[in-house]
Amino acid sequence: MKLKVFLTSLIAGASLFTANYTKPVYAGTCDDPNVQQAGTRFIWTGPGTWKIWTTVQQDLPSNSARKIAFAYKKLDLQADNELARFVETKVKGGSKLSGQELETFVEGDSEATSEDAIKGFNSIVTEYSSQTEALLVGAQFIAKCHTPGKEVRLTRGINSESAIGAQRIKNQDFGEGSNSTNSATKFRRDVQEGYSSYDNFENF
Repeated sequence: MKLKVFLTSLIAGASLFTANYTKPVYAGTCDDPNVQQAGTRFIWTGPGTWKIWTTVQQDLPSNSARKIAFAYKKLDLQADNELARFVETKVKGGSKLSGQELETFVEGDSEATSEDAIKGFNSIVTEYSSQTEALLVGAQFIAKCHTPGKEVRLTRGINSESAIGAQRIKNQDFGEGSNSTNSATKFRRDVQEGYSSYDNFENF
């Protein structure tokens, strides 16, 4: 009888352990729907609100954690440079762009027409074309992803809120690397299953 009770308790305990133990899951890859295509976009989201983001991509057949980490660092720098180039050519030089040129990168959200979006972008040009360096202070890491054996992507951007903050702190020095991905995210250990932090991309 005691043996039967012991075995019953042991089986129940084992079942409880199995039910409560879940292997950590690192969901997602660069194939997820929220992951952005390579390139730079301006999105007008309403009166006085907007977003600019740059996504860069690199093919990466290796699943070496060291190579993936290095690729992310390289992409972070590349995205930063691409974002700076966009601000210099499109925002600072925005008054010289034709409507057809604007349509290649200016978009509105689901509630804004293309005409509204272009008007919104022109207002940004008017406000920031003479202070693009201050605008870039608001640049931040947004998300990254990894598809095992295939590619990595990374996105950096600026939005209207970060731009306002940048205006307030443009004369202050916060030290080198204040916008680095190292302080915002930690590189995941499991590189075999794929990874994406674009789930909350819409909240940027």
